[in-house]
Amino acid sequence: MTKQPKIDTREAIMAAARSTVQKDGYNALSFRDLAADVGIKSASVHHHFPTKPDLADALVKRYREDVTALLEPLADLPFAEAMNSYVALFRSFFSDCNQMCLGGMFSAEVTALPEAVNVSLRLFMDAHTSWIERVLAKKHDRMSADELNARAKAVFAALEGAQLVTRGRGGDPAYFDEIVKSYQAIGLLD
Repeated sequence: MTKQPKIDTREAIMAAARSTVQKDGYNALSFRDLAADVGIKSASVHHHFPTKPDLADALVKRYREDVTALLEPLADLPFAEAMNSYVALFRSFFSDCNQMCLGGMFSAEVTALPEAVNVSLRLFMDAHTSWIERVLAKKHDRMSADELNARAKAVFAALEGAQLVTRGRGGDPAYFDEIVKSYQAIGLLD
């Protein structure tokens, strides 16, 4: 008889919650639904995450860690390759049930989020902006720190916005590509 591998319940809850938020947002998080998705009792969800805000905060923190780990090696690539990889990250969400960046979904519901989650969300955004600044500095070595920061914020906001608008149009990646081409045409991603 083969022994079944033990499932890490906390990780399974986090995965189910992340999928829910990326598809339907913070307000769709239900401990009862998560328990059913994972195959556990609702009390088990509460054992790992006493409240919905605790779960949301853990999701944002983990997501920031995951995305930072994904982006870090890309920062060492040549400028165009790094920026294209960054754009591809945002585009990739449409291949999985018209999902969105977790940060974008939480941003859309910021007034429903507890302050601790909003703090984690701002740190997530700051991590993106810092990464983009590093990449932009390769090509724009004469830009001041303020100019790099302003442009990085614009790039991040533009890609989150392109993702949101594309989602609203049914999640067709071709529509996202059209928006990105317009950004490239005006030099935003250069």
